Amino acid sequence: MVKKIKKKRKTTDTWKKKQWYTIKSPKEWEEKEIAETPSNDDKKILNRIIKIPLREVTGNIKHQFIKIHFRVNEIKGLTAYTELEGFEIIREALKRNVRRHRSVIRTIQNIKTKDNKQIRITAYCFTTRKVDTTKKDAIRKLMAEKIQRLSKETLDSVVRKCLFGQVASEIAKESKKISPIKRIEITKGKIIRENK
Repeated sequence: MVKKIKKKRKTTDTWKKKQWYTIKSPKEWEEKEIAETPSNDDKKILNRIIKIPLREVTGNIKHQFIKIHFRVNEIKGLTAYTELEGFEIIREALKRNVRRHRSVIRTIQNIKTKDNKQIRITAYCFTTRKVDTTKKDAIRKLMAEKIQRLSKETLDSVVRKCLFGQVASEIAKESKKISPIKRIEITKGKIIRENK
């Protein structure tokens, strides 16, 4: 009886072919090193979205519940450069504001900034007690107006005002005249790109 000899296949270790790329934040965010990723092809990294806590960019522990999103848009050598894609508050941080006998009011607004960029902003208002529909509508209208006023600013200015609480505090100040407010949160910002 003749035994068949099996040929051994040569396997290539694809991991060894990969190189480590350093990912940097945009110029507006001081081009800090925010991540590293291995890849064997530049094209596999382009358009990749990197989500990191805002704390890693600012160094402030209070910003750990906010995630900022950057999209890789350029690669030079082993360095990948990014542009801002958006931001969001993690769900756990948002849920702690939801309680019985309170109202939750939400608005989503698209605005075009001074530098001709588009961003979709989501804002929530949490009241200290249940409010009727008339007051809800008045607060929602106020939130929408305050967000629409941001169209006079540049995209970077809009994002910073949303992230660092300036917009929320302005809305809260005016909303308190309508009903007692527990908290205002700008929960999400998404850059709208026409070609994507």
